[in-house]
Amino acid sequence: MTERPDRVTLALNRGDVILAWACRQALMRRLQHVRETARIRASFEVVGPSQPITLTGGQRTALLLTLEGWSLDLDDYEPMPEGLIELRNALIADLHGTG
Repeated sequence: MTERPDRVTLALNRGDVILAWACRQALMRRLQHVRETARIRASFEVVGPSQPITLTGGQRTALLLTLEGWSLDLDDYEPMPEGLIELRNALIADLHGTG
């Protein structure tokens, strides 16, 4: 039986972002409810812990929009973990060329 990884890495233009497994799981639960994120979910599911997840520019934008909506906490479903706030900020810098 293989062990569950304790983290995943996302490769961004401005450097990798490491997410704890609990953050990854919370993100996957959130992405289940957004039809447009099916390919993002697939990227998280097929990549193992030894290689980074690579998303297209469009996927990074869709992920950022999902995280932005979640950060507003409008549905009171589940608070966004701190690690995902850091990912949101990294995506903003990555996509807008700041930071």
